[in-house]
This record gives sequence, structure tokens and C-alpha cells, in this order.
Amino acid sequence: MDMKVLIVDDEEDLCLLLGSFLRRKQADVSYANNLTEGLEQFQSGHPDVVFLDNNLPDGIGLDVLPDWRRRHPDSRIVMISAMSNLREKALASGADAFLEKPLSFHSVEAVLR
Repeated sequence: MDMKVLIVDDEEDLCLLLGSFLRRKQADVSYANNLTEGLEQFQSGHPDVVFLDNNLPDGIGLDVLPDWRRRHPDSRIVMISAMSNLREKALASGADAFLEKPLSFHSVEAVLR
């Protein structure tokens, strides 16, 4: 799995655990703990896959999702949230997939195929 992955989430433990799993799969992983930093890395790094949390310190992932989708239509965007009721809205707003927290490695691997 040679791909660039950006994880945008303010939960440090989740970033470290998911990042470690993805690195074992040979992914190049970077992190952002808020939307502002996430957008900067998204624009400059052009990741293949973005894991985007919904509730972040400086805003809501679902609110920026359509803009991020327009900016980089080739990047896969995976919305992640503990609120499963956001699934349909996330997919309608441009997410390629929705994963409910807590994440399972099996579900992460499934969306990367």
C-alpha cells in the first residue's frame, strides 16, 4: 500500500494508533489536530486518503467536506465520527466512506481497498 494518508483528528491516541497501523501497511502518514492545520496539509501534501473527524477544536468536519472535495476530487475522504447518525449526511456531502468511532482496523483496511 504505497499511499499518502492525512489524519485530521484532535484525539492524539487515535492519530498515533491509526498512524502506526497505516505505517505497517507502508503508508506515508501525517497528522493535523484541527481543520486549519488539516487544510494546509491537505493543500500542500495532496494525500491519497484523508481521515477527517467531524468534531474538531476549530470547526466541524462536515462543514468543510464539500469544499475539500472540490479542491481535491481525486483524494479519498473518509469521515470519522462517534455519531453514526452523520453517515448519510457525510456521504451526501462528498465523503467516500464513513467510519464510526471507535475505529476497527478491519473497517479501516476495507475503506482503503
